[in-house]
Amino acid sequence: MEEKESEVTKAVRVAIVNAFEKGEDITEKVGEITNKIVKNTLEGVTDTKEKVESTAKDAMKGAIEGADKAKVEAGDIIKEAAEGIIDGATQTRAKTADLAERTAQPALDYVKDAARGVLGAVQEILEKKK
Repeated sequence: MEEKESEVTKAVRVAIVNAFEKGEDITEKVGEITNKIVKNTLEGVTDTKEKVESTAKDAMKGAIEGADKAKVEAGDIIKEAAEGIIDGATQTRAKTADLAERTAQPALDYVKDAARGVLGAVQEILEKKK
């Protein structure tokens, strides 16, 4: 059974693709996009660790997918996306001391997992060429 795509992932991806289609600089725009979507998602929500973590992870996933669809190097947008995610989370009423860390870690874990997947694919290609 396929996992249902989160609304946060979809919203970030669609916003990035739309910005790209309008000719906007995605590298600059991604921070604004992730900030707004994360802030709107967490606003008024009971601040559970799980909700903050899942929102951060889903926002980063959407940013990477959007960059891929817009043919932008994901590495170029990761820092801006992470900053937007952290800023968006801290602008909500959830102002706990470790919120930035709770927000950043799931997003960084997602990036690490994606990078491992890319490296694995590159290694397979290199092995096949031998």
